[in-house]
Amino acid sequence: MHLKNITTLTAISAALVLVACGGGSDTVVPPAATTPTTTTPTTPTPTPTIIKGTAVKGPVTDATVTVKKASDGTVLATTKTGAGGAYTVNVDYMGDVVIEISGGKYTDEATQKITDLAAPLKAVITTNGGTVDGIVTPVTTMAFTAAFPSASSAVTKAAYATQINSLASQFKLSAADLVTTPVVTGTTNAYGKVLAGLSTYLQYENKTLPQLVNSTFTTADWTAFSGTYANAYKAATGIDLQFSFTGNTATITGTGTGGGTGTCGVNVKGTISANGFSVPLNLDYCITGVAAGSCTAGNASLSQALSGQQGMAGAANLAYTYTAACVANPAMTIKLN
Repeated sequence: MHLKNITTLTAISAALVLVACGGGSDTVVPPAATTPTTTTPTTPTPTPTIIKGTAVKGPVTDATVTVKKASDGTVLATTKTGAGGAYTVNVDYMGDVVIEISGGKYTDEATQKITDLAAPLKAVITTNGGTVDGIVTPVTTMAFTAAFPSASSAVTKAAYATQINSLASQFKLSAADLVTTPVVTGTTNAYGKVLAGLSTYLQYENKTLPQLVNSTFTTADWTAFSGTYANAYKAATGIDLQFSFTGNTATITGTGTGGGTGTCGVNVKGTISANGFSVPLNLDYCITGVAAGSCTAGNASLSQALSGQQGMAGAANLAYTYTAACVANPAMTIKLN
């Protein structure tokens, strides 16, 4: 009995010695080292902006629409215009862009002939991840040329906006008109009438579209254009209007509109909302022809001159600040006669 227990204990001790000395066939292998994984950061995908617009001089069909970064000219997207000059293009970029329309054909309002588009039409908009308008016409192209007269000019929406708002005002168009497709046949709208007038102007003056939209006008050029365009507009529309073009100056004539020797600087701040987005509005005006010392909110002439602000599409919360001196580079100069 005691011998049996001693034998068992001896066997167990021997087994323990074998394990401690690494004996036997079962070798213990340590786990292999793991290589740490590295996560590469991903760049967020820009929210696409849908640009819906038209190219009109009349409506330009089968034209190439090219959307470029305003900062460096990088092409972001291309498409073609369809019926009525309409197009839709998605852009995976948010910022200032140039829309350029090239090629295609349109029916000229003055001659009623199918005509090749002889000069690219351009406009500048800001893509914002939503849906934006991209109306491109000879008027937007004239503003583009005025804002960026040389190839080295830095292209920005702010500089373009100054010119297009000024020029549109002189063509007697509102901010709402600029984002409305021009209708040049049948029951024409205000923008369509302006374009019909331009076509007749080119016919009267025997000028080409490139000469109109690619030229930087001098003061003398604008003065000459004012009278000739008024005649062309009347011939095209049957409406007798007087136009006074001076590049960035609008002239307002009528009962109670001024005639004084005073000057007034007016800053307008507020917001403009469109397509579900709101952006700040901050514009400086220089108004001449007011009565000396009358640069106040109570001046009826100033109220008439600035009345278009109240009707600006999407404008809200407008606040006016009046000063006796104008800023160096106002968005618009308004001359009261």
